[in-house]
Amino acid sequence: MASIARTWIKRLIIALVIVVLLLAGLWKGWHWWQAGRFIEETDNAYLHADSVAIRSELNTRVIGVNVDHNQRVHVGDTLVTLDPTDYQDDLAQARAQLAQARAAVTRAERSIELQKAVIEQRNADIASAAAQLKEARQTLSRTKTLVSKSYSSRQQLDSDQAGFDVAQARVSASKAALTSARRQLSVDGASLEDAEASRDNAQAALQAAQHQLDKTHITAPFGGVVGNVTVEPGTYAQPSLTLMTLVPVDSLYVVANYKETQVARMRVGQSVHIEVDAYPDTEFTGVVESLAPATGAQFSLLPQDNATGNFNKIVQRIPVRIRLTGPEKMLPYLHSGLSVVPSVDTRDEGQGLYVAAPLSGPVVRDITPRVPGAD
Repeated sequence: MASIARTWIKRLIIALVIVVLLLAGLWKGWHWWQAGRFIEETDNAYLHADSVAIRSELNTRVIGVNVDHNQRVHVGDTLVTLDPTDYQDDLAQARAQLAQARAAVTRAERSIELQKAVIEQRNADIASAAAQLKEARQTLSRTKTLVSKSYSSRQQLDSDQAGFDVAQARVSASKAALTSARRQLSVDGASLEDAEASRDNAQAALQAAQHQLDKTHITAPFGGVVGNVTVEPGTYAQPSLTLMTLVPVDSLYVVANYKETQVARMRVGQSVHIEVDAYPDTEFTGVVESLAPATGAQFSLLPQDNATGNFNKIVQRIPVRIRLTGPEKMLPYLHSGLSVVPSVDTRDEGQGLYVAAPLSGPVVRDITPRVPGAD
């Protein structure tokens, strides 16, 4: 009797296990039908950051390295100090040349003021000569009248005629002097323009020298973490030499290479759940930011050419950029290059295939896909 009871208990347990497994399978199947079949996952994904190689724009000696390996810096912080001696000398020379150019402008302005005074004097001379000419003409006319009536001598007439001729010549000379003064004023004006151009040129040279001197202090263009420091004091810096790399750790993003069979329903704006291998207990979230316009093979250094006799179909991958959104307290702990597993929820319609064009700015060619017969 006891054996029969044990047999029935075993059968009951087996039946219950089968029922539980069936229910679990049904629940999992239902969950897959409702959500799982819309989740696209890949392990071909990594964290990226748009790092910048810090280089010198000058050919000179490094006299100071102001940061250490893996140090966090803020925008504007000095990273490397270069030898400023030559550029300080250039700046001093540019300042001296600017002072000379400004002095030349001042001299030209004073010369113009002086010439204007000369013109006023010439105008006064003309007025005086004209008055004398008028008086000489009147005197000559009276003398001619007296001589015709024999009340004056011929000698007096000749003297008054000579005085009239002298006064007339003085008027012509004054007018010629005025013309010369005006032409000299034009010459002085041209000299002023030339001096002002030289001053502006010297001012530009001073700004260029100051700009070159400012380049002796290499600063951080944005906040981030310094890495791969290869420079030491005494190193000869040049534009082709990378001194260090600056990584903006606060703006990390994920580049996930999805198979071409997974991107049919992917759209910008869809939510993403991200698993980071380095932090398995933390679930990060993100948003699809953009989809590449071509497969990764098309952007490779040597794109494959399938127009050959030997052809093997290989599933291509589309790079998808994902922006991290949380949790915010964990984002600073992430590092560029870490492996991640993103899962895109394609149930959301998203915003479209491409990032929306800006409302203002340069004209962008419309690349919206056209569906035949949709117009």
